[in-house]
Amino acid sequence: MPDLYIIGAGCSRNYSQSKCNIKGLKSPLNKDFFKMARRVIENTGMKHDLYFMDEVNNLISTIAPLYGQVKGGLDFFENKGLTLEDVMTLIDINDKLFIPFASPQNKLTESRELHTLKELLVRTLDYALMGSPCTKHNKLAKKLSSGDIVLSFNYDILLDIALFNLGKITENSYRMNFSKIHIDEQWLTPKETQSDVTLLKLHGSLNWIRCGFCGALLLNQYRQHTLIGAEEFRCPRCSSDERYAKRVIVPPAQSKDYGDRDIAFLWIQADNLLKEISRIICIGYSFPSSDFDMISLMRRLRAKQSKMPDVYFISPDSQARKRAEVLFGKQVTQYDNLSKYLDT
Repeated sequence: MPDLYIIGAGCSRNYSQSKCNIKGLKSPLNKDFFKMARRVIENTGMKHDLYFMDEVNNLISTIAPLYGQVKGGLDFFENKGLTLEDVMTLIDINDKLFIPFASPQNKLTESRELHTLKELLVRTLDYALMGSPCTKHNKLAKKLSSGDIVLSFNYDILLDIALFNLGKITENSYRMNFSKIHIDEQWLTPKETQSDVTLLKLHGSLNWIRCGFCGALLLNQYRQHTLIGAEEFRCPRCSSDERYAKRVIVPPAQSKDYGDRDIAFLWIQADNLLKEISRIICIGYSFPSSDFDMISLMRRLRAKQSKMPDVYFISPDSQARKRAEVLFGKQVTQYDNLSKYLDT
């Protein structure tokens, strides 16, 4: 029987090979994303990108009044209680409820604020994870065996690269219907190559691109920041430009929108794959009560087990461990950090 790995943002926090030399910068969590984003803006050439900073300032001027802050500026990113999930939720509600009648042209693209926040997330992750492949993710990848299943809620590609380099996954591991794959500066047709490990990124990935004009789903295999390197994006299917290129990311809003059919189908595939499981290994995922979709999936998993497998919980968060124990209906074995688990 396969092992099930559940990967959250706390797993990416283990990355320590960054070469960007920004003091205090780490792979962001929900609770400190904006503080990390500010560090990146103020310590890189991003602050001199006038167009992007105009977009960031527009985002701040839209959100700050909702937190009682009249003046804009990056100081807003230090607001206590400001989280990525909260801001994404506010933008989501604003777009759906208070600005519901978008023009047909605008429906092809994302709202200005959501697009900016996604790009800020991408750039922050890009700097935080700038450097050689993660040694801990490499060790983790070596533990995975043929048939194992990974449910990842991380947008970054740390584990993807580790598994690709070991030959344990191919593009088919994602179970996504990619039209083209960008490798070595060219778009190639996907191959029907089997994958040892299944990697389901249930909230999307920074290297997945959706053409908002023709709907083509594209994989930029080894990149997460730029769409296709230094070249200007042009869809290989319909030749539309970067205005229509959307990152396939499910924003961490409390009420998640699974309007992208491929992402929605991932959840169905996960449900079908999760039958009898040998072990469950949770790394850096806190089982928040707002993740109703994941809670439902895990309850369906529990109903399929003749006997609940052993659960390993890798995180120092005791409250998250208790939520996991309630969800799985049994005590879990806890490791305070990933290194301790990898050494077992």
